Amino acid sequence: MKIEVVRLRKHFVNAKAVDDISFTFNSGEIIGFVGPNGAGKTTTMRMMATLDEPTDGDVFFDDVSVVESPERVRELMGYVPESLPGHREMTVHEYLDFFARAYGVRGEQRRKIVEEIEEFTNLLGIRDKFLNDLSKGMGQRVCLARALVHDPQVLIMDEPASGLDPRARVELRELLKVLATQGKAILISSHILTELAEICTGTVIIERGKLLKAGSLQEITKEECSH
Repeated sequence: MKIEVVRLRKHFVNAKAVDDISFTFNSGEIIGFVGPNGAGKTTTMRMMATLDEPTDGDVFFDDVSVVESPERVRELMGYVPESLPGHREMTVHEYLDFFARAYGVRGEQRRKIVEEIEEFTNLLGIRDKFLNDLSKGMGQRVCLARALVHDPQVLIMDEPASGLDPRARVELRELLKVLATQGKAILISSHILTELAEICTGTVIIERGKLLKAGSLQEITKEECSH
């Protein structure tokens, strides 16, 4: 699958949060989406995930448009927010089962899929814990598990490593490498370039809503060193 961000814009009354951004990436790639806080990363990702409408421009998942066919895009894509949304008394397993139901997974197939995802994301040991009792790292694994219940071809991840301890970062990194080898296209944001160095096949850098650079991490690092 090819993901194309085409001249994407998001303007508010007093600001251009995203200002004419274009880039592409493909299945099997892990792309680092890098920029300082307030650069427009989250706004861009929310538009890609059909949570916000662009002021102008579009995003295509192969030939499926987020503007014209948001429902179809949601079937193709899984979105991982920066933190687990707050919920009342609900266990990890209940939460994942709920989203599997929401995506139309039924009966024995749903039980099997949820259990497989819990095993893959190392959640079997905490499946009966309440969401409100989870650490940051556990919460991020639940966010990732939820995004995987419908087996999306694309993952859009908003600063998933933020606030994680070193061990949790390593675990997340290894999970993403496996998902990429399975053919998933992954866009992962961070405000720290070196945080993504070990896993990314490419990098997109934005600042103040504008695209600064895009390319392989080696190319960008080499360019930085030459200045």
